[in-house]
Amino acid sequence: MAALEKRYPRESFTKKLERICQRLDEASVRTISHKDFFNKAATSQVEITSLWVVGSYARGAMTCGDLDLVLEYRLVEGHHPAPRTITKTFFGTLPYVSYYFGKPESSTSGVVFPNAIPIWTEPGGDWRAAIDSIKPVPSAGRAERETDSIPLRPEQLYMEPERLQQLVAQEKGGFIEWEFVEFTPADFEPVPAGEMSERDRKLLRIAPMMAKKSKVLIPAIIRLMKKHERFGIWESSDSYRAKLSCGATVLHLGRPVLPYSAFDNDPSVKQYVLIPHISAKGPNGAWIIRRGPNHPDAQALANRHAFYLGSPGSPETVAYRDLNKTWSTEILELFNTHDEAKEFAAMLDEGNESPETVIGRAEGLDLISLFALVDVVEIGDHQLAITRAGAAYFDRDKATMEEIAAALPLATAINAEA
Repeated sequence: MAALEKRYPRESFTKKLERICQRLDEASVRTISHKDFFNKAATSQVEITSLWVVGSYARGAMTCGDLDLVLEYRLVEGHHPAPRTITKTFFGTLPYVSYYFGKPESSTSGVVFPNAIPIWTEPGGDWRAAIDSIKPVPSAGRAERETDSIPLRPEQLYMEPERLQQLVAQEKGGFIEWEFVEFTPADFEPVPAGEMSERDRKLLRIAPMMAKKSKVLIPAIIRLMKKHERFGIWESSDSYRAKLSCGATVLHLGRPVLPYSAFDNDPSVKQYVLIPHISAKGPNGAWIIRRGPNHPDAQALANRHAFYLGSPGSPETVAYRDLNKTWSTEILELFNTHDEAKEFAAMLDEGNESPETVIGRAEGLDLISLFALVDVVEIGDHQLAITRAGAAYFDRDKATMEEIAAALPLATAINAEA
């Protein structure tokens, strides 16, 4: 993340720090209008009692990514407002200023700041001298953090420091893996009509209901998914269109979050893509997170393969309808060997002078891209429910990844011809 983060001259942050101290001198106690727990209008009185500067600015760095401040406050009256409401009321909206609440040794940052410098402690104090005491150090830079391997800034994500640390540990342990795809200006250019697929046109039909900043991402998303998700169509699962899915890929836009339950026995999600809204500071791009080699699902599917039928670029699924049901369910048939698939394809193409059925092959975690297309997967004599709808249709439990893997043939037992 440090390599992609834009940095700014120290002087620009000095001016912001001076303005913050001036605002505290004007009023260290303010009345804050906000919404309470029940979303009703409320007012509270808050007093800010201390302010410390931490991070690269406190170490004298000549350029900084942002201004990191620790604030201690006291609730004078009412209920606790949201932290962002407090800082906006006291200081307005200052870009590239990060506020943490508490004390340097224990704050909402989740990081201990042993070298924090106290700047403001009471109205009329000599905070200018405190700022001047921090001498520029040309050799000072950004301090390394445990979470630096995460390609996005914490401020771009809606995840607590503890959660980010947990992800770093999981990545180091091989339970998850990730890559970062940086967006370029060309990625945001309109996609030529001739390069637009039918599924891309569906995304464009969803677009009018998306937030303005999310709409900007659409051309980049189309180009990204053309490379990283072969199958599936676009769907949206929330009214703000900030959460999208395409086949086995789930995308979170805006200030995204990776669910705590990501990949937990879910045979229909291969990868999560977290894409923050574009910012001048960056990084701007897509953080793609998948199961790692040591994840139980990856190990279960590691030596499993299957064949499937379809047209070029699209597996063939069947809408199955029981006369006793009021709805249908989508089914995909997988084959143990290439010969089995070839025999079934010949039956489908019988009498057709130009056979159109194509035999495809998937292995390992790529099998999930097939599972995500349907409610039920048939493998030989096994009928496995992938979704709740599929489980309800056949009145059985959803299949676990372990059960699905056990039904798939081992690589050594497969005719490798494709």
